[in-house]
Amino acid sequence: MMCEGKNISKEISYFLIIIIVSLFSTNCYGSIEILNVRHWTAPDHTRIVLDVDGEPDYVVKESKNLLILNFKEASFPKSIPAKIIINKPGIKKIVFHHIDEDTVKIEFVLDKYQKIEVFKLKKFQDKPERVVVDIILEQEVFKEEKTPDKISKLKKKKIIVVDPGHGGEDPGAVGKKKTYEKNIVLSISREIKKTINRMPGYRAELTREGDYYVSFRKRLQKAKNLGASLFISVHADAARIRSAKGSSVYCLSTEAASNEAAKLLARNENLSDILGGVPDSEGNNESNQIIMNMFQTDTINLSKIYAGILIKHLDMVNYLKYKSVQGAPFRVLKLPDIPAVLIETAYISNPQEESLLKKNNFQKTLAASIASSIGEYLSDKTTVPQSNEETGTIYYKVKRGDTLFSVAGRFNTKVAMLLKLNNFKLEDQLFVGQKIMVPANITGNEENTNVSKPNRENKSNDRKKPLKFYTVKKGDTLFLLAKNNSTTVDELLKVNNMKITDPLLYGQKIKLP
Repeated sequence: MMCEGKNISKEISYFLIIIIVSLFSTNCYGSIEILNVRHWTAPDHTRIVLDVDGEPDYVVKESKNLLILNFKEASFPKSIPAKIIINKPGIKKIVFHHIDEDTVKIEFVLDKYQKIEVFKLKKFQDKPERVVVDIILEQEVFKEEKTPDKISKLKKKKIIVVDPGHGGEDPGAVGKKKTYEKNIVLSISREIKKTINRMPGYRAELTREGDYYVSFRKRLQKAKNLGASLFISVHADAARIRSAKGSSVYCLSTEAASNEAAKLLARNENLSDILGGVPDSEGNNESNQIIMNMFQTDTINLSKIYAGILIKHLDMVNYLKYKSVQGAPFRVLKLPDIPAVLIETAYISNPQEESLLKKNNFQKTLAASIASSIGEYLSDKTTVPQSNEETGTIYYKVKRGDTLFSVAGRFNTKVAMLLKLNNFKLEDQLFVGQKIMVPANITGNEENTNVSKPNRENKSNDRKKPLKFYTVKKGDTLFLLAKNNSTTVDELLKVNNMKITDPLLYGQKIKLP
């Protein structure tokens, strides 16, 4: 009996070991869980992203207006509803089914699409394993693509492509107050676009208009298709040290980066395609075919020239991290024949600059300074503003709609000069009725002002200069008229009581020296 008891005990122990091993094996190699569902809509596609907690095993079936993914050994939590209504271009809804204990069926009910791409993304940084469904839209839905006629009209103007960094699955840097870089740079880029489009002879286009990711290849290709004169990629910097602050400008370097910080920055920015989720057809290989062996020294030199001008204008509105142009191998700047720069507007990781980046006034001022740098770089004639010592100062009464930059433009000075004269900080607001000190230039409105150092003799001489009337023709710009009449843009603005943002209209009569 003792022997039989021992044998039974051994059999039970062996059976328990098998169960434990089986359970352990199931935990290691068994079912995965679908953690979350997200979606993004771009002009040419709608993207559905499924987060999973392990390597997914699924089968794809496609029929008319229906895509089915059958996940083997999978489950989904109660937090994911059985039916998700989306109603975005190309897709109506997603329906989840538990077919049996370890099979999940996901139905994508589609609507008017061209094709579907399904691919996996491996776990990377804080991103889990992902299954991506890209619903490529029909051509008539792809509104962002320009027709040949529209491109022909655009080419009569100088095209500036403004590239808001990151987007969609790639949030970029995140501030202490949960401010996402992708949202901030999109907002700033929209202001840049609006400001440039008010400049005669210029037109701005964005690489993305909303919260979705655009691959490096598509960003660069858009600039090439439009025949852009300039490509500006807009970002917001981040660092572990919260006190790091300031704006900086980068150009492409085909060799080593300017410094270790530039090297790390480029390395992080170049990961966007991985974070944003790009299929193999838009990945490194195809992008490299466009850019390899095509870099021209002239293009990089032109980029550096513009970057130098941009730094000068940024110095008027924000502290500079670097007072010289930095270089690093940014993939988004690898254009063979279009000058390109990357601007880090400010540090989103710095609490003060994070707050500054969110302010509409700062965004508009920043946009105006960037637009002004573009006008200086691409214009046929540049002007040199008069110094404060030559003109004296007056008091100006702030009106509705005034900003530091608009007042600086009106009085032919710099924002930095206004800050210095009035002991202001850039984040200080202007109030209607507030009196501020400005240089005494005749372009300003001197109503309700007190002159501290009048220069009446010079003003009187200015008024006596002979003038003639000119009818604006097609293709005329202030820069071109200034050049052809041996004067400056500043002088034309003065005699016509105009602002730099005012358009020149065909048939309009203006005064010329």
